[in-house]
Amino acid sequence: MVWNQTHFPAAMRSLPPSVREKAIEIANSLLASESSDKQKVISTSITEARVWARQRFIESRNTAVS
Repeated sequence: MVWNQTHFPAAMRSLPPSVREKAIEIANSLLASESSDKQKVISTSITEARVWARQRFIESRNTAVS
């Protein structure tokens, strides 16, 4: 199953669009490379996308301060 911006798991509904897009990208990649449980893929992709967003935010703050 391949997800996109209009067709994605309900668990991703509350994510901001940029984070959701990253979660979808990660989930699709995990599904393509592993034969994992779909729920685990969804959970992992959401967690990783949130980490990505936090890192992006921190990096943008650090560049703004420099």
